[in-house]
Amino acid sequence: MNFTFPLLGVIAFGVVTLLASEGITRSVNKSEEYKLRKDILKYKDPMVRPVENYSEAVNVSFYMDVLNLTDLDNKRQMLATNVWILQRWQNPFLEWKKEEYGGIDQILVSPTEIWVPDIVLYNNGDKQVRKAGHTELFKNWVAVDSTGGCSWGSMANLESSCSVEVSSFPFDEQECSLTFASASYGSNMLEIHSIRPLGSSLAFVYSLFICKRVSGYAFLYAFIDGEWEFKHIYVHISRKISQRHEDARLEYPLITYTLEIKRRPLYYIMLMIIPCVLCTLLVLASFAIPPENGERIGFCSTVMLSISVYLLIMADMLPEKSDTLPVLGVYYTITMFEIALALIGTIIVLRIYHSASEPPNCFKTLHKKHKAKKLKKIRVGRKWTMAKLLRGNAVTNNSNPVGGDAEPNITQVPVDTELQQTEVKGDGNGIELTEDDNQKIWRSIAVTCDRIFFWLFSIIFIGSTAYLIANRGNFAVLFDKNI
Repeated sequence: MNFTFPLLGVIAFGVVTLLASEGITRSVNKSEEYKLRKDILKYKDPMVRPVENYSEAVNVSFYMDVLNLTDLDNKRQMLATNVWILQRWQNPFLEWKKEEYGGIDQILVSPTEIWVPDIVLYNNGDKQVRKAGHTELFKNWVAVDSTGGCSWGSMANLESSCSVEVSSFPFDEQECSLTFASASYGSNMLEIHSIRPLGSSLAFVYSLFICKRVSGYAFLYAFIDGEWEFKHIYVHISRKISQRHEDARLEYPLITYTLEIKRRPLYYIMLMIIPCVLCTLLVLASFAIPPENGERIGFCSTVMLSISVYLLIMADMLPEKSDTLPVLGVYYTITMFEIALALIGTIIVLRIYHSASEPPNCFKTLHKKHKAKKLKKIRVGRKWTMAKLLRGNAVTNNSNPVGGDAEPNITQVPVDTELQQTEVKGDGNGIELTEDDNQKIWRSIAVTCDRIFFWLFSIIFIGSTAYLIANRGNFAVLFDKNI
């Protein structure tokens, strides 16, 4: 029992010592970070640029990574993207010796406590501020290291204006730009540089209007997002010159990311192009219906209504632009014209087929000549048949012995008389036409017109389809030349 109390005392002393040492360590670490933040942020004004000389400009390195393409509104011509933005700059007022603060090399500070670039989306297309490119609205911390280097990364949902080229829809490729610039500082106070990603290729970009010689890079971006496929992203830096007054000439640095995207047309081919082609082929197949049947009129009218519905659907998807026309819309219009031609041709054929008036003289003459040719063919065929029969009779008569019991051949005279009666002389003008012949003339004309409309419809359909497919990328240029 005498050794129990000293042993318990030793154990209690060890536990208290261990807890005290851990608490002291935590207190030291906490006080060092607290002291560091107090020291570097005590006299810092977020409005003061991090330069020792006022004439110097702050160099900001900018990088944007496209995470996904949220939407490209063809009607409003707006591009919505989800991006990651990284900005880096040097602040000499935020340097410290990490040995004096327990080896702390980096801390996180709020963007409201220090100076941060006011780089925003220049071609913002959203009416709300939450998508205007102000990255400080996302409350991301700024990482500051002991050398004064500041790194500010944040995610942003951007909505920018994008001029949609609809001439090749749905086989189109779009180029949408996201331009970033400082909202307040000119190039004499802030310069923007691009962080070149790994695997990019150096490029040089020249502008003839408001931008000077600039440099940039382009890199591949293998990214597929639903309807769109990313091909390339081009980055270039330029300067915008603002001439507000005669003596006030300001330059603003711009960094532009140009997204080259390609539409994946399989959805539109399956739901908008193939049904239209099938409807047109059905109209083409309807010419197999006899011309006297009026069912073709109702069928063509139904197909035209269906094509007009597709045209309205497409018009609701694309912007109202008069400088270019979508190739698919032109194809729908030509298809409706072809169906209207087939409908008009069917009406004309039915009107001719059921006509009860006397045919024109030219058609009468053609019908007489056609009938005369048929009679001549019949006459020649009968002469050949009768001559063969006569030769057979002559052989039979000669084979009979003289004085035999066989009767003489008496079929030669009636045959000659029939041939003389069926012989037609001249060009057939002497043939008289009956009322039944007039109906045959009108029906023959109707069948001929029906075949003419069939071939005309086929030629226009094949020619227009081949022409629009071959010139789908140059249709806008062709349209501009015509106007």
